Amino acid sequence: MMSQTSKFPVYVLLIAISVGGSLSYDVPKATVKVNSPKGFEVSIPNEPGISLFAFHGKVNEEMDDLSDQTWAADIVSSRNGRWTYRNRNQKLQPGDVLYYWTTARYHGVDYHNYNQVHVVGQGDSQRIDVNGSNGGRQPIVANGHNTFNIFVQ
Repeated sequence: MMSQTSKFPVYVLLIAISVGGSLSYDVPKATVKVNSPKGFEVSIPNEPGISLFAFHGKVNEEMDDLSDQTWAADIVSSRNGRWTYRNRNQKLQPGDVLYYWTTARYHGVDYHNYNQVHVVGQGDSQRIDVNGSNGGRQPIVANGHNTFNIFVQ
């Protein structure tokens, strides 16, 4: 029969295994939205515990390793219930392939969703009003704060 002191390491081990198993987290599947005439967005829903979202991507060329990307960005705040990477310059055509991976920092630990692919479809794009509804003033927002304005003529 085991003594009380010899049972203690077994209890500690069982607690560590059960706590360790509950520390896993699945990064939510990203939503890709293609904007017209150009630009795209990749986002995940906000969840309690997420403090950062990162996007790494490339178009029409697979990534060879984690440092092989055209775009890499850390998003440090959510807006309207989503963590969103916005690219306002890239024009995506039907048939283009967006290769990407995302990271969510959940309770201080980074979790990744590697080897993601989005094929741009015919009805994939969403029209955006480049002139805006405020006479051409388009606020540029970084980290939730207006940084400067662009005037579209």
